Amino acid sequence: MRRWLCVILLATTSLHAHQIAEISMSLDVSGDTVTAVIEADAAYLLPELRGDEDEEAKDLAWLRQQGPAGWARIEKEATVYLKECLRFEADGHELPWTLTIPSFDEASPRFTTAGEPEDLPMVDVILTATLPAHSRKLDVVWKEPFDVVLIATTGSGKSAETTPLVSGERATLAEREPAAPAMRPTAPSPGRWVGLGFIHILPEGVDHILFVLGLFLLVPKWKPLLQQTIVFTLAHSLSLAAASLGWVSFPATPVEMMIAASIAWVGLENLWKKELGKWRLGLVGIFGLIHGLGFARVLVELLPTDQPEKIPAALLGFNIGVELGQITVLAIAFACFGWLDEKRFLPVKRAGSILVALAGLILIIERVGEIELVPFL
Repeated sequence: MRRWLCVILLATTSLHAHQIAEISMSLDVSGDTVTAVIEADAAYLLPELRGDEDEEAKDLAWLRQQGPAGWARIEKEATVYLKECLRFEADGHELPWTLTIPSFDEASPRFTTAGEPEDLPMVDVILTATLPAHSRKLDVVWKEPFDVVLIATTGSGKSAETTPLVSGERATLAEREPAAPAMRPTAPSPGRWVGLGFIHILPEGVDHILFVLGLFLLVPKWKPLLQQTIVFTLAHSLSLAAASLGWVSFPATPVEMMIAASIAWVGLENLWKKELGKWRLGLVGIFGLIHGLGFARVLVELLPTDQPEKIPAALLGFNIGVELGQITVLAIAFACFGWLDEKRFLPVKRAGSILVALAGLILIIERVGEIELVPFL
């Protein structure tokens, strides 16, 4: 029973359905006026389309077909959704805000003629609030039901600060010194990037979880596993940094296909490999480089723009979060199966490796054919 409970635990960490990964918000504080511009997928603002990965993604053609009545409903539901998820506080007191979607109020909205029909139905949602006199600190609290990350950018240009918020987090976005006339953006703590890296593994990184489990299944002992994870970590850290800094660039689809292939190969190789060898270590290093490119594809969209001096700290924090996520996966695997002797572990290794290989093959088919066979992979 203990063994199956652990398997279920590992599986359910990746079953949190959500249609999008992050929401971007640009925040400006001018005098006593707070203006937040949220780039939102209009379809995600409707409750019946939110949080279901099986729901076909909507496009700009869908948004055009909604008409004035549909646009009014989207704006109404956006208010309900954001009231539940987003809270501004001035010196610890809630700051009420009002919401508008300006493009919906235009006589001839630009999106009805601009853009390709297959584009995402993106709209700018504007939140406006008034700061009480002499406010010293502006905080934001983010709690999203499907674990979507809020990427908040405060200010503009070289003074802008980008703060990622995982669901359930609070952050100070702007502060004013006692003698200062205006609030200034607050730099995020490195811990925010750590949290972002962690959730990219747990619960969102199904493919990376499968790869780490494949490494564990070869030989569930600390020494060989430590050798593999060190090589994998060094390799993916190298390619993550290189791709995030723009030194190398690869199309997303081939990278995702190679990640899926690495999962399938590790699972299959486990069926005839009995111990760790130099060949396996070299292969793990190559796969680590590929996985790092996958991490970078996510991170590059979140890094501070036009501020290269802030990228190293974000990279370091994200990478630490990724490692903590992988260590957590291994810790769960050891708690479930690490106590078994070699004879009793053999059927676990065979069954687990077959499942890992099968999952990798399914991912290859899905990514080559751009279809979905298993919703949670």
